Amino acid sequence: MYTITMVPHSSLKILFVLIWALALTHMTAEYYHLYWVYRWFDIPMHFFGGMWVGLAVMWFCFRSGYVWKEQAPPFSVCAAALIGGFLIGFVWELYEYAVWQFAGKWLPDNYLHDSLLDLVMDVAGALTAYGGVVLFRKKSVSE
Repeated sequence: MYTITMVPHSSLKILFVLIWALALTHMTAEYYHLYWVYRWFDIPMHFFGGMWVGLAVMWFCFRSGYVWKEQAPPFSVCAAALIGGFLIGFVWELYEYAVWQFAGKWLPDNYLHDSLLDLVMDVAGALTAYGGVVLFRKKSVSE
């Protein structure tokens, strides 16, 4: 049976670079109002955020030794990444909703559609992170 032994050692370096890139891009977007100038700007941010969360969850569950100490079947690794991406994305959408409510602003007409697209992009990013781990493992095993 094919198993994923561990998430690669380089995961922490990738996580570090990705979170800084996301943070700097987000701060720039906030400062220059890019989320309002370019209505699509949050889509890649959710994708890369989901990628970061998926990789972070996989590292924590399957590399840190805190959760799973042995080989893990691919389904478990994929499920962890997808559930993590969805849950963190869902919490983020709740946060955005709370900010709109506390600011006393009306929700945009397409709010539900936008939130669903954000969640899809979060999960797509997490799935991409899983795919990257699988490709890395296949490449390193074949060498």
